[in-house]
Amino acid sequence: MIILYIILGLVTVFLAVILLRAAAFRPKTFPVTESEPVEFDGERAIASLQQLVRCKTVSYYDPSKEDDEEFEKLIGLLPQLYPEVFRVCSFDRLPDRALLFKWEGTSHDHPSVMMAHYDVVPVNEDQWEKDPFCGEIDNGVLWGRGTLDTKVTMNAVLTAADTLISKGFVPENDIYFAFSGGEEINGKGASNIVDWFEERKIDLGLVVDEGGGVVENVFPGVKAPCGVVGIAEKGMMNAIFTVKSQGGHASAPKPHTPVGILSKACCKLEANPFPMHVTKPAAEMFDTLGRHSTFLYKIIFANFGIFKGVLDLLGKKSGGEINALLRTTVAFTQMEGSAAPNVIPPQATMVANLRLNPMDTVESAKARL
Repeated sequence: MIILYIILGLVTVFLAVILLRAAAFRPKTFPVTESEPVEFDGERAIASLQQLVRCKTVSYYDPSKEDDEEFEKLIGLLPQLYPEVFRVCSFDRLPDRALLFKWEGTSHDHPSVMMAHYDVVPVNEDQWEKDPFCGEIDNGVLWGRGTLDTKVTMNAVLTAADTLISKGFVPENDIYFAFSGGEEINGKGASNIVDWFEERKIDLGLVVDEGGGVVENVFPGVKAPCGVVGIAEKGMMNAIFTVKSQGGHASAPKPHTPVGILSKACCKLEANPFPMHVTKPAAEMFDTLGRHSTFLYKIIFANFGIFKGVLDLLGKKSGGEINALLRTTVAFTQMEGSAAPNVIPPQATMVANLRLNPMDTVESAKARL
């Protein structure tokens, strides 16, 4: 009986500690700083973005599908849209549609790079309410591919520089603007820019690329908009699964066709996600945003070491952004079999797109697959 009381006492203390930690898990306070007013021609900035969006700079893994004229059209627009940048900055075109500007500062010790890409992913136009390259403004919303990913960033960088140059501003350190025309297909443009810096032994002090955004209803229990800053990008690999057979007519099939075997593999991998790896930045984000969550989630995030498994389970069941923060993800995106409905394919393939957690490598992911 005494042992039972001791156990009950320990459980009570344990629960009390968990609840007290959750109650004390309040938002951190930060000093409020006054920001300087920013003046620029907002209408002109919007008009510039509209023109960039109207260029159909769609990149494909198959180069024959790309429209070079659309890429050249966009590049040809830049001197018109940002004349002060072209007046003051040097401009180099590197292989694989890489663009590099240099805005010289009073010092060359700690140069910065502002990055973006001007290619966009293919689009199924039938599923759009408007032409995805119309650049039309409707009820305060600008429609089109690239308005978010990431012609908007390219436009913002060049508009800011153009505005500052027109006012006579000279940066303290050199600033480079680096833009890729093949980011969506893992093109070599960015690598060529890196090679350009390395050949000239330029040691960069800061690199700012796309990453993060203002998001809502992404973090569990947090309804307020969250400004999320991305400091790294998960690695990417495509895994191709292939099954071969003797083919034949579909009227006398074997128990399992190549497509059936691949489907079983797909289901098995989806039912067994990669293990959870919580990186240091992700843990710090949980600590920050968890303080703005509901009390139930505060119990989890205030006692993360104890309830880590709960978050793991939530991620596995719900998927989405939080799950992507926790593990390497596997998304099956393509499958190909027979060209005819009544023929068993001699070969079937499916493709999985993996986004690698920093704790995983290509080799470790292949081993798990």
